[in-house]
Amino acid sequence: MKKKTFAFVLVLILAAGLFVRLYRLDLRPMHHDEANQAYKFGELLEKGEYRYDPAEHHGPTLYYFSLPFAWLSGQKTYAELNEITLRLVTVFFGLVMILIAALAAGKYLKESEKLWAALFLAASAPVTYFNRFYIQESLLAAFALAFVICLWRFWQKPDYREGAWLGLTAGLLYATKETSIIVMAASLLALVGVWLLGRQKNRAEQNRKDEKSQKIEKRENEEKTPGGDARRAWKPLLLALFIFLTVSFVFYSSFFKYPQGFLDSFKALAGYGQKGLEAGWHRHPFWYYFGLLFYHHGAPGSPVFTEIPFLALALFGMMISFIELSKSKKSSENFRAYLAALAVITALVYSAIPYKTPWNMLTFWVFFLIVAAIGFDYLLRLIKIRQSKILLTGILLIWTGWQIYLVNYYFYAYPDNPYVYAQTSPDFMRLVNRLNDLSQVDSEGKNIFIRVIAPPEETWPLPWYLRRYGQVGYWTASEQVETLKPARLIIMSAAEAVKRQEKELAGYVAQYYSLRPDVVLVLLVDVELWQTYLLKKVEGLPRRQRP
Repeated sequence: MKKKTFAFVLVLILAAGLFVRLYRLDLRPMHHDEANQAYKFGELLEKGEYRYDPAEHHGPTLYYFSLPFAWLSGQKTYAELNEITLRLVTVFFGLVMILIAALAAGKYLKESEKLWAALFLAASAPVTYFNRFYIQESLLAAFALAFVICLWRFWQKPDYREGAWLGLTAGLLYATKETSIIVMAASLLALVGVWLLGRQKNRAEQNRKDEKSQKIEKRENEEKTPGGDARRAWKPLLLALFIFLTVSFVFYSSFFKYPQGFLDSFKALAGYGQKGLEAGWHRHPFWYYFGLLFYHHGAPGSPVFTEIPFLALALFGMMISFIELSKSKKSSENFRAYLAALAVITALVYSAIPYKTPWNMLTFWVFFLIVAAIGFDYLLRLIKIRQSKILLTGILLIWTGWQIYLVNYYFYAYPDNPYVYAQTSPDFMRLVNRLNDLSQVDSEGKNIFIRVIAPPEETWPLPWYLRRYGQVGYWTASEQVETLKPARLIIMSAAEAVKRQEKELAGYVAQYYSLRPDVVLVLLVDVELWQTYLLKKVEGLPRRQRP
């Protein structure tokens, strides 16, 4: 394939990937995890301060890479931020991931395999859904893919250039999320496994040769075996380690302001390990991730969500990769087996951890998609009829396009969608709009006093949506508030509302809104304010529509 043709097709894939990620980017209400990350970033944006919290929020790369997007948007405070600005960060790294798949593998994948890998990453429904999510996973997946490829490249050619890339990608990966150690360990295990299989195959072949040819072959293998010359590799490896530690330290120490953050990142591993095992209400069975990908059907009348075509292609790609490994004489064929082994190992490790959320599968699903691209490319080469190739490709693209539409634009926040998890209900936006309308008719405007009385798990993402109000107070329990006055607006959890005396509530109009499935918030509106609001609303109607 000519370079111009490759570049043209890649640009088309990037344009398509960008469109499906950008279109109606603010459609879905902010998830409480997104709102938490936004609040943390808001502190960095306004005060220039960030301290790594080993118990919450994960690594710092998301926040520091968000700064340029806020600056370019002219947003200098937390209140000025919006959903699109924040989600553009993860959209950007979704595109970076596509570019890495297409460009970083070099000679180890065919040009057609790279383009199919880029297309599958651009058009996978779960990938596009989580790329529109302001959490760490999109950055983690991009850096994980870069690290995995750079590790292979270093193994093949352990020089200073490859060592620098390996250290940089490892540092960025570790500075993104604590679960990065899973990817690092799995990639090393896959690399060693492929090397051992290749070595065993070479020994079997050498046993069939005479003694003289064995000596010649052994000498040639020692010269050509990746990583075989330890004396040549250890200095670039030290460079990689130095860059890894430097990049990690710079981010975790908040650019040298809080050095303790770097040490805390290592201490946090034990805490997150315990959290992963205990799991709580995030505990799900071993097959949870593949259950979401394989088949999901919600309420009667809802469509089927499935990634079966990509799963089947990935299994076929794995089979082809391991068959090629048994016959391989080129490192590129070993690279495919390395990716296949890595996909299996990471998926098994993530599945074995009791703590599970749908976005965690993004890291290993990226590897599955690249292996699926390898399988699809091989399948097309088996098919000799051109029209059959076009038909098969068209069916695959139509199917994945339909899945993208369903998960991103139709069931974007509804439980029928397998990737929706503890998602803020669209009904919650009625509460947000009602607060905005009421503040416009109150004399205080955005400085209207609002009380929020609810436990933390029933509060977020309220702080995000109330960020532009001047007087908002938060209490976790009703017992902490003796009287609801002088607040004109009160937001309470249903459990806290029943604790208040009926006489006290008589001064307010109660309205009910869904925060998440099975979580209801109560909005109490001062009777006088409510009457003012209704009067203004009536005055705004045409005369023939007034009561």
